[in-house]
Amino acid sequence: MLNTLARFLLVSTALAPVLGAVAVNQAAQGEPWLHWGSWLVVALLLVFLCWAMLRYAAKNAQTQVFHIKAFERSDKEVLAFLLAYLLPFISQDSVMIDGSWLVGAYVLGIIFLVIAHAGAFHFNPVMGLLGYHFYAVKNDDGVTQLLISKEELRKPGIELKTVYLARGIYLDTGDRDV
Repeated sequence: MLNTLARFLLVSTALAPVLGAVAVNQAAQGEPWLHWGSWLVVALLLVFLCWAMLRYAAKNAQTQVFHIKAFERSDKEVLAFLLAYLLPFISQDSVMIDGSWLVGAYVLGIIFLVIAHAGAFHFNPVMGLLGYHFYAVKNDDGVTQLLISKEELRKPGIELKTVYLARGIYLDTGDRDV
């Protein structure tokens, strides 16, 4: 079980586009590459770490069969989160005041806490680019869980091999010989 690390990386990766937006904003303002390059490096590092964690979990974590009684796609609610990704452009003068990173770190910290507390792992454009889909799935007990899968679910009543990432979050391993 990766619980805390998995949750942290899922939220952090969801913030990678915000870091990228800060980098683009600073580059557009003519800042030296060291100022905006560090934001971009951290964003890319977060993407890599999340990708590596998902690959590691799919190959090495203990698998369990997950019977899907019902499902609904969860990664379609993008408009609610676009403001967070556009924030560095909207408030370009206040994200970095006199070169201080404190305001930017505070804003990112607040966004991080909101996503983590709300359990809004289902919106992660980076993981979407990596080919993952998010589903709210009900198991045989009627409990709704979050399923992350590279496969597109088409009908309920199927069984998947999954790994437990964190409380209420499962990763489809892609192995279909259940």
